[in-house]
Parts: sequence; structure tokens; C-alpha cells
Amino acid sequence: MDLSDKIFAVGGTLSGLLTALFYNIYKSKVETASRLKKVELLKLGGELEKKLSTADDHRIAYAAVEGIVRDMGKTFRSHQGDKQGVIIHSSLIEHKSKRTQGFWADVKKVLRDTVDTVPFALVDPSDPCHNNIIVTEATEAEKVLDELEITHSQFIPNQTSAVQAGIDRIFGEVCRGIQETEEMLVVGTSLMGIGEIFLEDGRVKLGPPQSGDRYFLTKLTKNQLMRQFQTHGTTFKVLSIIFGVVATGLLSFVIFRLTKKYVEHVKMRKSFEELRQLTLRRRAQGRDQEELSENQACVVCLTNPREVITLDCGHIAMCSDCAQVLPQPHKCPVCREPIERFLPVYRP
Repeated sequence: MDLSDKIFAVGGTLSGLLTALFYNIYKSKVETASRLKKVELLKLGGELEKKLSTADDHRIAYAAVEGIVRDMGKTFRSHQGDKQGVIIHSSLIEHKSKRTQGFWADVKKVLRDTVDTVPFALVDPSDPCHNNIIVTEATEAEKVLDELEITHSQFIPNQTSAVQAGIDRIFGEVCRGIQETEEMLVVGTSLMGIGEIFLEDGRVKLGPPQSGDRYFLTKLTKNQLMRQFQTHGTTFKVLSIIFGVVATGLLSFVIFRLTKKYVEHVKMRKSFEELRQLTLRRRAQGRDQEELSENQACVVCLTNPREVITLDCGHIAMCSDCAQVLPQPHKCPVCREPIERFLPVYRP
């Protein structure tokens, strides 16, 4: 297998791996969308509690509820102090310019990245005191961090002297400043929760499903979330088809080339066998002992007669012995063109 074949084989293998990866993602997205389609949207209140009281182990394996975020006594206060939330995501990122191989590039260094939460519930706005459900392990839910509202964002430029700035540029690393960001799940936000609903200590709670289904807290409706997964699934399906076609084409081309080379190798071995038999007959008849002119002698060993034709160039320059020991890849000793195959020269 030559270099080009190896490149095509590696490309086909990588395309095949990407096809398998994209197909698995597509399958996961479609299965999630199908699961969401079957999820029952329950209304907070007495009907939900009644359903739980009659359910096995007082649990509903997978269901959806909608409500307004309400704290349970403790909240986080935003940096500006004008908003309260139950989940806070704080990050502190240092921005630098760094010289690499003569080029300047922006780089980021995370100094702090934390997520904190306090207990909270989803409540029915019509009766928040009675119709509510406590959310457990909120940070484990998918989408919830995407629903956080930016409550504070500030870039603090780096204050350095001109001398220090010059030294930093000499050493190839200049600090531009620090980005401080604060995001919160604000009290009063409308959310939909999809997970396992259960009774514990007389309170209705929502948490990650024990069945292994996906746990969601999102501002999207059930239908919007389902369509989002269907759209993503379609995208990955198209990608898996594209890379599957590429992988099939590349690997088929490699197989075709290897098969062609094998057939040519078999033909060449057959040609060499014919040459060997012809050489043996000539030597048995003593014809190779005749004195050879310069134009008749093999250009490699200068001893035996020229007995083979090299194709595609068509030169008659070698004896059968030298043709069989040519190094790979075979090249004509006269013009250095690649040799596709040999043909015996039949001399009367």
C-alpha cells in the first residue's frame, strides 16, 4: 500500500468513525424527542397530589410540570442588588494577548467559575401557597444554565505603567483586563421541569429520573423542546449520511486500487514465470552463450540478453533475472518511468 492509498484509507476510516458518531448523536436526539412527545404535562395542585398518592411508591417516573420560580426563604442578591435569584453562576476570566511564533493571539484564563444554588420551588401563580413543587438537584438539569439571566457584566482594564507594558510586550504576554460576569435564575422566572415527580416527607418534589431519562429545567414549552431535538436530530442525520457516503467512496476506492494492484501482481508473476521458462529453454539450447552486442545486452547486468518489455514506456532493456529483482516501486532503468507490467520478448 503506497502513501496515497494510506491517505485514502485513513480518510475513509475517519469518515466512518464520524459517521458512527453522528449517527449515535442523531439516534439519541430522536429517542429524546420521541420520549418527550409521550411525556404527560401535569398541573400543579390537588390533582397531582392525588395521582402521586395512588402511584407505586408515590412516584411518577417521567412527567412535566410548569410554574413560576419561588425561593424558599434564601436567595442570592445580584451584584447591583436589584434582583434576587436561586441559582447564581459567577465567572472571572482574564483576557491576555500572547505572542506565538511571531503572531499575537487573544487567550483567556479562567480565574473563577462557580455555580451555587439554594432550595426553590415551582409554583402555580393562581395559588402559590398550596400548588407548588420543590425542585431538587437543579444544577443537574439540562438547559437550566442556558436560562440564567445576566445580572452583572463588567470588563476591568488592566492598569499598568508604560514601563511594565513594554516589559510585557518584550516577553510576549500582555494582560488586557478581567471580565467579571454574573448570571442568575431570577425569582419569578417561568420554567418547565421534566423529570421524576415524587412525594417525600409530605411534599411534592421534582428530581432526576431514576429510569435514566433526561432531566430538564427550561423556559421552552414541551413542544418547543421536542422540536429543538428533532431539528438537531435531522442535522446529525444529514451529517451521518454525508460522511457515510464519503467513507464508502474512499474505502471503495482503496479496495478497488488494492484489488487492481493484486491483479497486476498476479499478472506480473505469471509474466515472470513465462520469462523464467523462456530463459531456461534458451539456456538449455545454449543461445544465451552467443556474443552479445551493446544494443542486445541487459543494461543492468551487461551479461544476459534483453528479454523483457517494460510497459507502459515500451523499452526493451533488461533480462528476466534483473527484471525480477528490481526494487519497489518498479521503474524503467532507461527512462525512470513507473513500470505497470512486463512482457516477454520472443526472439526467433
